Amino acid sequence: MILSRLIRIVLFLALIVNPLQTQAETVAIPIFVHYPQLQFLMERGMFNGPENSAQYSLDDDGCTTVAFSSPQLSAQGELLRIDVQTSTAIGTSITGDCSNIAQWKGRTVFTGTPAMASGQPLSVQFLVQDAQLYDQQDRLLSDNLIFKAFEKQFYQVLNQFMLDLRPATHQLKTLLPSVLPHYSVERMAVMIDSLRIRRIAVRPEGLQVDLEIDVGELQQIEPEPTLSAVEIQQLEQRLQTWDVFLTFVIKQAAAVTRSAALRLALLEILLDARYQLDSTLVENTDSGTDPVKQLFIRSWERLEPVLEEISAELPEQGLLPFLSFMTAADALKALDRLGPAVGLEISTDGLRRLARLLNNNPSVDPLKYMDEIDQELQKLFDIGNPQDPSLQGEPYSFNLQLIRSATAATTTPRDRLNRWVPSNVELESYLLEIRKLLLEQADARIHSSSMAQEHAHVFRELMLATAWQESCWRQYVVEKRKIVPLVSGSGDLGLLQINARVWRGFYSPQKLRWDITYNARAGSEILFKYMVSYALKRKEHKKVGGLSNLARASYSAYNGGPSQVSRYRRDDVRQSHKKIDAAFWEKYRQVKQGKELAVAQCISGDASVSTTVARPAMGTEKKSKPRRSPASKELPYTENGRWISKRNPKHLTLQLAALSSEQAVKSLIKKQSQPGVFAYYRSRIKGKERYVAIYGSFETRDDAEKAAVHFAPRKSWIREFGAIQEIMSQ
Repeated sequence: MILSRLIRIVLFLALIVNPLQTQAETVAIPIFVHYPQLQFLMERGMFNGPENSAQYSLDDDGCTTVAFSSPQLSAQGELLRIDVQTSTAIGTSITGDCSNIAQWKGRTVFTGTPAMASGQPLSVQFLVQDAQLYDQQDRLLSDNLIFKAFEKQFYQVLNQFMLDLRPATHQLKTLLPSVLPHYSVERMAVMIDSLRIRRIAVRPEGLQVDLEIDVGELQQIEPEPTLSAVEIQQLEQRLQTWDVFLTFVIKQAAAVTRSAALRLALLEILLDARYQLDSTLVENTDSGTDPVKQLFIRSWERLEPVLEEISAELPEQGLLPFLSFMTAADALKALDRLGPAVGLEISTDGLRRLARLLNNNPSVDPLKYMDEIDQELQKLFDIGNPQDPSLQGEPYSFNLQLIRSATAATTTPRDRLNRWVPSNVELESYLLEIRKLLLEQADARIHSSSMAQEHAHVFRELMLATAWQESCWRQYVVEKRKIVPLVSGSGDLGLLQINARVWRGFYSPQKLRWDITYNARAGSEILFKYMVSYALKRKEHKKVGGLSNLARASYSAYNGGPSQVSRYRRDDVRQSHKKIDAAFWEKYRQVKQGKELAVAQCISGDASVSTTVARPAMGTEKKSKPRRSPASKELPYTENGRWISKRNPKHLTLQLAALSSEQAVKSLIKKQSQPGVFAYYRSRIKGKERYVAIYGSFETRDDAEKAAVHFAPRKSWIREFGAIQEIMSQ
């Protein structure tokens, strides 16, 4: 990280050695500075002439000059190597005016040792041992007359290369009083002023700098007692302020980077922090620790390297605000490592001061809390925007509706689902409508992407299973004879239980409560982002378990945040999370078998409702029609040869029959009642053309044998897809 930031940190790290000591002592702190960061500091401190140059006089009358620019720093053994573009002008003074004699351009490579500057405790000086000149064709000039004539003066100039680190400590004197209430400004200033360099060593990737600082007396601070009800309320306000602060910082960073990968990393940090914040709010807060400080430190550890990468993209005028912010944030992180004796508090005023380092526009309040949609946030991270025009309409109010009768008037599909809490008589029709809504939203995401067909099937099943896990396919419930949105104790809303705090700014909380289509749309966008940007990118489907892992990984992230995408397959997770993932996996397997309507049992407890449903091919579902009667039935889901050719050759299927005509095989499949995927292909058997019907795709023989029980009279044959694919290729 950049040297100026690291220097500010060390005055806090010094106390780690023995934070409970009450006597002042001197402590050495090692830090490491990479060469590109040193280069930035050198350019900023010394090369401040035209086009980032530094010009020096080589004679008394100033007619002979040398100019350096574009320094490149590296290691040469144990020496520091600095490569600079160089131009010299040789002149002589005639009657007080300089007359140009000769000019030369090339570059200079000099090596030497970095050392502490005499009388300047925070300055690094370079003691030159050797210097070589190269012309513009990169040829070494071993006998250059210009260099020999001014060699002594040239070395004197090179020895002036220095890094003055004192300005790097000034910002802390204004920030620290707002986060260290037990320290006076004067005491902190004395502590900062004692900072000095002790030793410097050259390493292959940068400089190892050992600093030392005089540590003042620390006062022991008693642990905080259990929070009162009023203090818990105040804590919730502070946590809300923290969320606003982090959102502001991440938006500022996302707005200045063009890297999609860095933006995705920023989104992950924001969402994970919000998941953690939400967990903090719903869990017990009487531990005596400061959760705001914990959230700050945890998020900063992840945010710092991302901001460092972003800062490398920026021009100098854009980099300095980020440098100041990172310096201050590193200081707070280091303070926290001192333990309770230092008395660090991440106050509202401290967060506001930090935010102002990134954007000091007085018209912008970096800590203003807003519930409504933030279009800038949506655009930066491509979530929730643009909204589907079909979701626009009258604003949804909080008027509570009395329970309606089962014989409500005919309405549009969207209106019919809004505020519909089905009776037992309506349940099957209701579930078919909800299923259609969920799959329509899944298909909308799929068709707007280039997702592979096999991944698309998983995503459709993921939508059905997630809504089952989260809400039992419910958007509304009845309370005191009034229909109200389904809201969990932690603020999760509606059909997909979208958390209002986690997704603040991305979606409208009011619409998430009252508009079931809007809720399904939002849930599908979130799940799709988790599946494409996390589960697929991290190749979860390549782990043991195959394609189904995409659903399991996406749901783990949906439940716990992006960083939890591999939670479902790890052992080092909470027991409660294991139970959640296991419950989802059970539901997903039922959906995979076509039994998603078993969700009826968690709504009414009535096992009499059919638990299977026939599946039309993806994207072919028609617009909503009047509700079917319970006796209505759809055709089995039939795939074609392309589907067969894309199966894993090692996976298994059930061969049901080989018939003489395509019409006959279609008729056979049409008569089947078993949910799942049927397909057929053309083959030649003993010289005669046959159409072969198959059922399902199974990873194990045990799964195939269980499915074969349903076709017992027909004596189905278990076959590998590889054998069938070979026949089809002939």
